Amino acid sequence: MQNEKRGVLSTFEVYIDMLINLASIVTAYLFVVMIRWDEGSSVNITDSVAIIIIFANILAASFVYHILNLYKPSRYQRHFKSFPVVFRANFVYFGALAVITAFVARAGYKQMILTWILFAAFLSTVFLTFKRHIIRIILESLRDKKYHMRKVIIIGDNTTTAADYIKEISADSKYGVMIMGYVGDKIDGGALGIEKLGSFKDLERILDKYRPTEAVFAIDGYDKRHLIKLVNMCDDRCVKVLFLPVIYGFFKSSRQIEQVGSIPVINIHATPLDDVGNAFIKRLVDIIGSSILIVLTAPIMIAAAIGVKISSPGPIFFKQKRVGRLGKRFTMLKFRSMRVNRESNKAWTTGDDPRKTRFGTFLRRTAKDELPQLFNVFMGSMSLVGPRPEIPMFVNHFKENIPLYMVKHYVKPGITGLAQIKGFRGDTSIEDRIHEDIRYIENWSLMLDLYILFKTPFKVINKNEKYVTPESEERTDELANELLLAEAVAEREEIERRESERLAKRAERQNKRKSEGEADKNE
Repeated sequence: MQNEKRGVLSTFEVYIDMLINLASIVTAYLFVVMIRWDEGSSVNITDSVAIIIIFANILAASFVYHILNLYKPSRYQRHFKSFPVVFRANFVYFGALAVITAFVARAGYKQMILTWILFAAFLSTVFLTFKRHIIRIILESLRDKKYHMRKVIIIGDNTTTAADYIKEISADSKYGVMIMGYVGDKIDGGALGIEKLGSFKDLERILDKYRPTEAVFAIDGYDKRHLIKLVNMCDDRCVKVLFLPVIYGFFKSSRQIEQVGSIPVINIHATPLDDVGNAFIKRLVDIIGSSILIVLTAPIMIAAAIGVKISSPGPIFFKQKRVGRLGKRFTMLKFRSMRVNRESNKAWTTGDDPRKTRFGTFLRRTAKDELPQLFNVFMGSMSLVGPRPEIPMFVNHFKENIPLYMVKHYVKPGITGLAQIKGFRGDTSIEDRIHEDIRYIENWSLMLDLYILFKTPFKVINKNEKYVTPESEERTDELANELLLAEAVAEREEIERRESERLAKRAERQNKRKSEGEADKNE
């Protein structure tokens, strides 16, 4: 019954969305006509052509919404998630439509149609978000009055898992779940704060008496025959079965569940960017954003290049190997802010670093030294937003000493990131940086990227690099020396290994020649 209601509601929602898009596209069309676009030209879209275009767009938009799971049941989704979901779907559809128009439409039509698309996208996003919010308010008010509720019983003896589930559900009545009680052998329902309905042997009677909508299993051990028997009792009464995994602490989202044939597997490091649609959106934003920023900042980059060349002899750009996505190395570009030296790949910069030029200090404090990384973004080795890339030598050290350090390499590194706008730049806590980087990766969204990009300029202005105390400079030097020493030891061990192999091969040849000589004498 619950699924039937959900199906009817989803179908109703699809038709409502089609009407909203119809109203949005027609309103946008009338807006374009009302302003009498390009009066001087003979361009005109007939009413019949406009009607065909409008209905084709409504159907195409509905198709895209289904592909992007806009109508996926979202009872457990918070209401503030409505806008990002709608924005993402409309960004994909209307964005693709705008790109096609830019390449295909005739010159006389192009500007008018792009305006039409942009205004229609804005209206559609606003109205669809408002509609979803209204539906959610209505459903939540019904649930507050105990209507449209799912009746749930908990089955199993895993106290910790069951207690955490109860705590989450009880914290918000808007989930629409009514926990009727607990069924199990080992523990008393009082330990969970709910009524104990009976033991496993009483399950059939309990199901018939309470007629729950769902049965949530919180199992402590795995006895396949016993478990199948309990599940079959629920199935026979059309009670939906859910399992709380023992390792639920590793779960952060539904995207972590993957299917290998008929076997579900858990990907504990699944990210939103594993989704092809999300990855496409992020790459599209990177290409468009970096192209625009390269053009806008071209005068600044030219002035910076001249300043670098005048301030000290050497190349304009500083090229350095960094570790990128999946641990692959790439060459990162920056404006050179130091005098040419041999230590650029083996030490961090300190506050009063004698290697920095005066003009280089200005570039670093205003982050203008990082503008050439826009070319890295355009070429695909970096992103506008993401964890900052690190020097290979430091990565090798941190991955041995900082928990989860390498998780940041599941995505492309960025020019700016969540850690950077929170002030974790330069010689700051690596642990805090990694915490923010992982938080960004696990919660990526287009809106989060736009938020970080919006905040970045405000963090750049009057930015002070955090190379502040003599103690931190000593720590930097100690780490650099430690890494250099480790590198020297490894190099020495490699030389000794090769020498040992050479001597072993030499001895083997001598023994072979000696054996051959003795064989000749015997003959």
